[in-house]
Amino acid sequence: MKKLSLQNRIAFNIIVCTLALTIVLCGIILLVFKVHTGRIESGAVITLTDVENLFTILLRVCAVGCFVVLILLFSIARRIARNSIKPIREIINTAEVITHNNLSARIPLPNHTDELYELSETINHLLDRIEYAVERERNFTSYASHEFRTPLSILKGTMEVLIRKTRSEAEYKKRISLCIKEVDRLNDMVEQLLILTRYEDNRQSLHYETLPVESLVNHCVGPHCDAILKKRMECKISIQPENISLPTDEYLFSTVLNNLISNAVKYADEGGRFEMKGYQKESEYVIEVHNTGRGIPPEELEQVFEKFYRSYTPGKTEIKGFGLGLAIVKRFCDLLDIKIIIESEINQYTIAKLIIPISGKANTPA
Repeated sequence: MKKLSLQNRIAFNIIVCTLALTIVLCGIILLVFKVHTGRIESGAVITLTDVENLFTILLRVCAVGCFVVLILLFSIARRIARNSIKPIREIINTAEVITHNNLSARIPLPNHTDELYELSETINHLLDRIEYAVERERNFTSYASHEFRTPLSILKGTMEVLIRKTRSEAEYKKRISLCIKEVDRLNDMVEQLLILTRYEDNRQSLHYETLPVESLVNHCVGPHCDAILKKRMECKISIQPENISLPTDEYLFSTVLNNLISNAVKYADEGGRFEMKGYQKESEYVIEVHNTGRGIPPEELEQVFEKFYRSYTPGKTEIKGFGLGLAIVKRFCDLLDIKIIIESEINQYTIAKLIIPISGKANTPA
């Protein structure tokens, strides 16, 4: 349907109605005039009294006709206005039934694509975003409470066991060490949650500087060498061209690499392969993190970036974690304008690709 603004549509309808009523009134006047002047055609003599009577009748017809036209025009204009603002009433009614527990209500769209149609559509889109955000926050709160509850239950249970009776020094050390591990897990989760909150969408806090990619990659791989050796994994790092530098935020980019490397090592099979490679592809620089291992089911590839989401593969031992690592990676990649792609095949491999737009900003010393 062709778009016509509400203001123009109301004006157009009123003009049409006014013209129609005016034409009807003029038609009545002409009919009366024709009836009273019919005697001219029959040759009758028209006196001054006849003319005065004719004008009197025409004046009365005009007066009554104008009064009727005004009443009809007022009724029609009111009806047009009522129909035109009907979507506003729908908006009010919808707003009255929307609560935090009922965000599914939507405003019916008007038949005309005018300003009220755009307003209704915009409010519906806003409600969609609010419903999505609220649902995510509910899930986040549910998952967070669950993750906090588990270590706190372990801490409480361990403390209760310790105070029931006197224990040996070795038993105390064992139980206290367990409590310390759980406290460390809680600290780790709180820190990751604070990171997610701190960098919700704060581009102003980014500090860009030109960093050598190879040095940065080696620095991030270093802390994971013990885990790589413990799993007897084959490790390979290849950054091309050599000495290439990229403008980025060191903290955010290092966090992204650390989390990807940590996941690659954590989910790799014993004696598997870990590989990192970087290469330039037209106006982009690509960093890939490979590992051989359990892989990720195809239907879960988009879900792995959600907070507290952890992939589960039947037959594989569940690996401890909070499901926040890749959520942080996705958030930081969005802030740095980096595209991240996860490719995987069950029980074969997983590849995380970072596609970094360089637009001629990459620096390769001669």
